[in-house]
Amino acid sequence: MSFFSEGIDLKYFKLGDVCEVCTGVDFKSCSYRDSGFPIIKVRNIQDGQIVTDSLNYCDPESYRDAEIVKYGDVVMARAGSSGKVGINLLDQEFFFDGNLFKFIPNTEMLIGRYLYHFLLSRQEEIQSLVKGSTIPVIRKSALEKLRIPIPSLEVQESIAQTLDKFREIEREISLRDKQYEYYRNYLISGMSKKSSSKS
Repeated sequence: MSFFSEGIDLKYFKLGDVCEVCTGVDFKSCSYRDSGFPIIKVRNIQDGQIVTDSLNYCDPESYRDAEIVKYGDVVMARAGSSGKVGINLLDQEFFFDGNLFKFIPNTEMLIGRYLYHFLLSRQEEIQSLVKGSTIPVIRKSALEKLRIPIPSLEVQESIAQTLDKFREIEREISLRDKQYEYYRNYLISGMSKKSSSKS
């Protein structure tokens, strides 16, 4: 790949030095509504992306100061499935609850999609930060000390674009596998049922 053809000017920083780590709001269940502004939780991170299954909603006027997850923002589970990472590729904005972190990169140093792939690549190290037996939690202060390699923005963009393509291929393969399983079961089961009905 071209970005490895020559030496890369690479520096290491603590994560907290190149991006802000924000903790979500502890929404009370009594504030949930049938409609309003959507709230994402850990369950809304699936296959590395934000999904809109089983959303909760609230009155946005009650949470005017709350951070919002916008398109391209990266989040991570801080409790429960700690370390689980997702990116918002939907044309929709969300509040995020207290079991999630949101990352706000210093855009002069760090590209969000590069950060996303970095966090996915460091899952073993991130899991070592998880503490607690009853409810496993990642402390913000520990996460901010995670060391991240920072090349130029141009190199970050090249890396992110390449890895985005591989992630898309991975999702297509996963979808094909599910389609294969469905049709395999449908066709073989259907054939077996017809055979048994004739005998």
